[in-house]
Amino acid sequence: MPEIKLTPPNDLLSVSIYTILSYRKDEEFYNLVKGWNKTITIDVKELYPITMIFMGDEVRLVPNSSKKSDLKILMSIHTLMDVAYGRKSMVTAFLSRKIKIKGILKIKTLLRFIKIVVKSMKMVAEDPNLNYFEVEKVTK
Repeated sequence: MPEIKLTPPNDLLSVSIYTILSYRKDEEFYNLVKGWNKTITIDVKELYPITMIFMGDEVRLVPNSSKKSDLKILMSIHTLMDVAYGRKSMVTAFLSRKIKIKGILKIKTLLRFIKIVVKSMKMVAEDPNLNYFEVEKVTK
């Protein structure tokens, strides 16, 4: 099966996203990414923004990029982990203002991002051998 080329990054957050995307090697993932020429910026409040550049069958991760993005997503690290672990959906987080999205009217781009990145995060989070992605969670 053909693979998506992921350029190895140098910074902490990009390495995390790289690891998450590298985990997924199914045909659905390939078909979602192949030919999707979009730029998505994920800005994790406590850290820094990462721009994901999807071009052809390649994904590059660039920290602190000033490149214009098709979609910009702003959230805290805790919200990112809540979404990854299924404690919150993207919709719930958005409606409760835990996630801010610039370019929300580009709904097709947002939905594909969810299918690529959020689904990949959930797959990693569900793997019992990879729980090192979990941060402190508040329990009642």
